[in-house]
Amino acid sequence: MPLDGIRVLEFAHAMAGPFCGGLLADFGAEVIKIERAGSGDSLRRMGPDGGKTLWFTVTSRNKRSVEVDLADPDDNQYVKELVASSDVIVENYRPGALEQYGLGWDDVEKLNPRVVMLRISGFGRGGPYSDRPGFGKIAEAFSGATNITGYKDAPPVHPGYSLADLITGLYGAWGVMLALFERDRSGKGQMIDLGIYDGLFRMIEWQIPFFEKLGIDAERNGASFPFAGAFVTEICPAADGAFVVVSAATTTTIDNLIAFLRSEGDYTLETSSSVEAAAALRRWVAKHSSDIAIERLTEVRVVAGRVFKPSDLATDPHINERGSLVSVETEEYGTVRMPAPVPKLMRTPGRIRWAAPKLGQDNGKIDLRGEGK
Repeated sequence: MPLDGIRVLEFAHAMAGPFCGGLLADFGAEVIKIERAGSGDSLRRMGPDGGKTLWFTVTSRNKRSVEVDLADPDDNQYVKELVASSDVIVENYRPGALEQYGLGWDDVEKLNPRVVMLRISGFGRGGPYSDRPGFGKIAEAFSGATNITGYKDAPPVHPGYSLADLITGLYGAWGVMLALFERDRSGKGQMIDLGIYDGLFRMIEWQIPFFEKLGIDAERNGASFPFAGAFVTEICPAADGAFVVVSAATTTTIDNLIAFLRSEGDYTLETSSSVEAAAALRRWVAKHSSDIAIERLTEVRVVAGRVFKPSDLATDPHINERGSLVSVETEEYGTVRMPAPVPKLMRTPGRIRWAAPKLGQDNGKIDLRGEGK
């Protein structure tokens, strides 16, 4: 696999760091999860009743687990020997936590000048907020993402999943790959500083230019884009109780939509308006079943689809035929279907080799010489 021979030490819990480590593990990296003795990653205990470890089973697939007490001199020395044989360190502890154990950047660089160290924290390093604790939902709010999620006449809402943490994991894996690529030229490792808000702030790239140059202070706009006239992106209730999402994101698709709505008698303005088109679209979809609405919109080259629930995804023929779910055998839950490695590399694809390890499963089994390059 692409990352065969790359050793990663994961000093991380919950979501951002572990998701980054999981992405690297899916493509062959040897990811060693360094966990607190006796308790381990808090994600081991997060989940609905009857499935407390099921989330962890997916997030920490392809990893190995070693229990340590960093305050114990022997364990501390053991971890430092692992550092010396590793290519990458991923950590998302609170700022300063690893320094007290001699495992900050200045320390690990001396132990291993070639190591790449990804340091994830709520607000990043430098700046007046650096020492503040930060979880994903705080980062979502700080990035501007929460401000534009929801409806104008209601408070902002969080997305129903760990958006900021997962985006941070993606950017973290991207940063690690960049640093490893550069190391091939220079022979030197480096530290990567990543705040949990950074990725979302980068992705909402238009918000500050629009405010400073156009005076637009973005507001919530329901299912539509946060400023009027940009696109038609609506989530419309259909007559059968399902929801149809429509995305007319180009001039051509907006024109197609308006022409169609005019032919149906639902659009009466002489001029084209994406705002009026969105209102007319909602009225039209409400009169039809979701299948009929999607079929007819697709016929006139307007992109539409249904809002899927887990029960829909689990039986969807496209998900199954494309291999978007992979079956993995687990001791506790039997066969568990979980998302396949992404992206799909045609020649050297990722692979799920095993589900998450038990706490301390690999104690005493790690080769201190390392497999890294």
